[in-house]
Amino acid sequence: MAKDPDIQRKIYQLLREIGEYTDLEALAVVNREGMKISFFAKQDANADLLSAISAAILATGEQAVSINEHGGLLEVLVRGEHGFTILTNAGNHILIGTSLELNAMGLTIRVLRKYATKLQDIIGGDLSTDLGPISLE
Repeated sequence: MAKDPDIQRKIYQLLREIGEYTDLEALAVVNREGMKISFFAKQDANADLLSAISAAILATGEQAVSINEHGGLLEVLVRGEHGFTILTNAGNHILIGTSLELNAMGLTIRVLRKYATKLQDIIGGDLSTDLGPISLE
């Protein structure tokens, strides 16, 4: 599972790679209870706080899509005047990204969706999952 050092290393590598494709300052993988699995930040960020609030935000998002019959939850976007946080569904885990840059939000959502699939493969034990450049098509 995610405690395996090889899996941990591969998840961290995935977070660093997402950071190269996006303007996200902090990235995290947490379980649905808000427990941090892996964290990467370009600048100082509070990993524990980001992880803890994610479970509450995700639960609210899941309830909203369920009540409104929107199907399965893809992501939750929390946007403020000076930045945003995206929580992307990755099966039993959540891929979280935060940024102060508002101009590339659409691209960031697409990148996180693609990497959420790779993350599920890695957590499932498929360490052969290729990282490298991704196609956003």
